[in-house]
Amino acid sequence: MGINSQNTVIKDSNYGLDCNFYDFSEVKKSAIGDYVTIGNDSIVDNCLLEGNNSINRRNFLLRSKIGRFTYTGIGTSIRTAEVGRFCSISWNVSIGGGNHPMDKVTTHTISRFHHLDAGFWDKKQIKDDIDRVSSAECIVGNDVLITSNVQILRGVKIGNGAIIGAGAVVTKDVEPYSIVAGVPAKKIKMRFDDKTIETLEEIKWWDWPIEVIRENLDLIYSKKVDEQVIDKLKEISNSLK
Repeated sequence: MGINSQNTVIKDSNYGLDCNFYDFSEVKKSAIGDYVTIGNDSIVDNCLLEGNNSINRRNFLLRSKIGRFTYTGIGTSIRTAEVGRFCSISWNVSIGGGNHPMDKVTTHTISRFHHLDAGFWDKKQIKDDIDRVSSAECIVGNDVLITSNVQILRGVKIGNGAIIGAGAVVTKDVEPYSIVAGVPAKKIKMRFDDKTIETLEEIKWWDWPIEVIRENLDLIYSKKVDEQVIDKLKEISNSLK
């Protein structure tokens, strides 16, 4: 393990092999797998990082699970979310931010009022606030590409293999292997035909043992996803059952 600064804080957490924690990073009440990097000024609080993750600078991760080989860009925030494996998350992305109540006289948070008014946190109210926002977890599937400046609202589900265009605001669920963009985000097109998508959903290559993935990178990173590639992937998947 490499703690690359005396200013790093690791509290009530455990971590695996060859992890790196950089300047002013904080890890609290979290479980960190092998080969994980936490960048400068990032906070990881109450999270599970499966392993082989790179969390870039100035990230904020709260009450979330991050699958193996998923990485983030600078300035990304992930709250109360489950993010799958092999996801590529760019910079300035917000996933699962809390919603303020709209059915009261004010949208202002009452726990913030107590703190700002008298300098103390009402612990019961904070718990109520957490319970309220935690009930609508954001789910991001596997092998999802989320480009820069995207906002994904709480409670939204992103299917496997989806692509979210830059600057999109995602307010509704996104189909597997679809491309969406815009404000609010709308479907632009599907990445593959229905049969190919159905087969990829069955194959679930992201769940393969890592040694099998390494042996078949030429297929997984193939420039052309044709019938031959799909058949080979399906054959490998069947051999693992």
